[in-house]
Amino acid sequence: MTEHFEIAIIGAGPGGLGAAANAAHHKISHILFEKAEVGNTVFEYQLRKHVMAEPGKLPLRSHVEFTPGTREAVLEKWNVGLKIKGVNNQKLEVKGIKKNGDIFEISHSAGSCTAKYVVLAIGVQGSPRKLGVPGEDLPHVSYTLRDPDAFIDKDLLVVGAGDAAVENAVALCEKNRVSILNRTEDFARAKDGNVSLINKAIDTGKIRCFYNSSTEKVEADKVYIQSASEGLVELKCDQIIARIGAILPRKFLEGCGINFPNQDISSVPLVSKKYESNVSGLYIVGALIGYPLIKQAMNQGHEVVEHILGNAIEPADQILILEKLKHLDGDLEQNLDLIRSKLSLFKDLSDPQYRELIIDSTVHVLKKGAQVFEKNDYTDTFFNVISGRAEILLDSGKKIPVQAGEFFGEIGLLSGRRRTATVEVAEDIWLLETPRKLMLKLIASVESVKKAIDLKFMNNALATSIFPDVAANVISELATKAKIRVFKKGEIIFKQGDPGEELLVIRKGSVKISLLGKSGQDVTQTYVPAGNFVGEMALLKEATTPRSATVTAAVACEMIVIGKSDFREVLSRNSEASSRITSIAKQREIENITARRDESAGSLLDFMLGHGVSDADNVLLIDSDLCVGCDNCETACAATHGGYSRLDRKGGKSFASIQLPISCRHCENPLCMIDCPPDALVRRPDGEVIIQDSCIGCGNCVSNCPYGVIKMVYPKDDSGFSLLKLFGLKSDSGKKEKGPAKAGKCDMCSQLESGPACVRSCPTGAAMRVNPSVMLKLISNKKGAI
Repeated sequence: MTEHFEIAIIGAGPGGLGAAANAAHHKISHILFEKAEVGNTVFEYQLRKHVMAEPGKLPLRSHVEFTPGTREAVLEKWNVGLKIKGVNNQKLEVKGIKKNGDIFEISHSAGSCTAKYVVLAIGVQGSPRKLGVPGEDLPHVSYTLRDPDAFIDKDLLVVGAGDAAVENAVALCEKNRVSILNRTEDFARAKDGNVSLINKAIDTGKIRCFYNSSTEKVEADKVYIQSASEGLVELKCDQIIARIGAILPRKFLEGCGINFPNQDISSVPLVSKKYESNVSGLYIVGALIGYPLIKQAMNQGHEVVEHILGNAIEPADQILILEKLKHLDGDLEQNLDLIRSKLSLFKDLSDPQYRELIIDSTVHVLKKGAQVFEKNDYTDTFFNVISGRAEILLDSGKKIPVQAGEFFGEIGLLSGRRRTATVEVAEDIWLLETPRKLMLKLIASVESVKKAIDLKFMNNALATSIFPDVAANVISELATKAKIRVFKKGEIIFKQGDPGEELLVIRKGSVKISLLGKSGQDVTQTYVPAGNFVGEMALLKEATTPRSATVTAAVACEMIVIGKSDFREVLSRNSEASSRITSIAKQREIENITARRDESAGSLLDFMLGHGVSDADNVLLIDSDLCVGCDNCETACAATHGGYSRLDRKGGKSFASIQLPISCRHCENPLCMIDCPPDALVRRPDGEVIIQDSCIGCGNCVSNCPYGVIKMVYPKDDSGFSLLKLFGLKSDSGKKEKGPAKAGKCDMCSQLESGPACVRSCPTGAAMRVNPSVMLKLISNKKGAI
């Protein structure tokens, strides 16, 4: 006779343990299936790995203990806890689940059984994602790491940016030469503790990090990496450990009758607030619904059993949500439901994902006339309108309304650059402001969020950059036809003389424009940053027209690509836009004809772009023709900053008569601000990036800065600018203050009304602080004199 249980729990990971322990606590007939080991998610961790219990502020509900500790200690506590509670744990593999009336029939490796309720807690670790490049199945490519001590004195590459990748890299770097490949610019998916560990290892040189990079090809003893900053890199490699996630067991889940919100491979099943799926009586917890944190999964498993028993229980994170929404009028649950019902962008989020969104975001209640942010601000948070209305104010005077249920801020979010327009409140409004880190996580994991933001980005980018005078419905139609294309650093987007068939709007990054010189070589003329467009000149005539210049990605770029026929159709329907773009194209044509194709000046511009000046908002340059090497600039900087100079005149790069010393560029997309635990790095409204006194000296900014301009320094007793110090008539005390070192970098002498001391103290005017546009004028004036 087939055995029957009240609850069948599939998977003895954190969620399954929480459910099984609570079922045993209530003395409910149950069975816990696990084909591998108890806590198999943790069992597969590397040996001796430290397991964290995050979020730290989240209370734990479980009859099985879980505290931070080594992998071995955590597993021991779980196995002991199951025995103490008397959990019916069976090492069997579930083959299928079918509902027959009110009963579930479960087939497994030893037969079958039935259950009234089923809790799925199987996780997603069984099918790891592969690299997707030639060589991904070579013997030295693995997708897990059991024992870091098995590798000694090896060249290793870890691929990934999540917790598993970070932990593997940190564990391996003590006895090996380790690199880590991150497809993005930060470790947004990793826990804060792991982010600190990896940044420290990168900062100290234990780990080499390839940001914004991807694998191109794997060979027997090497791997080819496409790096946004270094181009194609050939890296010696004895072993590759790829920790890039896992594939959801969708076929099995759909075989159980579970529905998905869409066909996107990354989508997860939707569940109710009680974790019940579309199949009545079948509950899903943990990573299967998009929330892989151990503590949260254990809480969900515990709560599921309470829901099955009909017991009223609030989610463990309710206290955190209450704190977030306490300033709103009305009932908490009503406000939660209201926010979710209004924001269609987040319709495919699981309930745990939605709750995480609320916990990490801020709800603002603003009055009509309030300003949300101003054009050229450097903020990068993301806004959803819950109720009321906002307006995007364009330079043309046009106002783009943002109604309830819509969002804005996606241009700054995706491009990492200044706000392209001012946003004001048109009607009293509720706004949900979400940090960039969480939005990037949702974009990476929820395909519908990514698609919606991409489409809106294209709409607003087209409206603010190239078609401010075109009706919204026309732009929306064009955005649906446009494509997004990615170009690697140094990749040619189109060449001079190619047939012009596309318009490109720069969504992220910057490009350089070059013309053929007298010798037949490309000579760089200028660069064009994000928010602008290129390629329009060849599209204005119906006949095929050759490109008038070559456009190359100065850094890794993302482009909105519009076909010629679609572009011309918009112009044919709007005479004002046609006249304006034709005027721009004619001006560019004149510039091309009159440009002095000075190859030496072009080489100088290539040098500047190659060293990241196109991303700078304010960069220190020194004209070697005027510099006398007195080092007053460094002396003045030290005198202004407690005895430590924030610039290194001799340590930078130089080309011909231009020096690029080591000094902060106050980048438009400052990587140093990524993962600053106390948020000590801030950008002032005028663009200056400064370090506040709240700096704790963690060193994350030092490792994140790609130009090596931030140093850890000890403040000295004496500080402040002094002419006596400048001329060597007074020395610093040299005494260090007590306490740890803190990060130090150029702050543009924000405490001095007269401006940067380095520039002010230069006796010949050789030192100058400029933005890229001024730099271009300087180089133009240098043409023929290099």
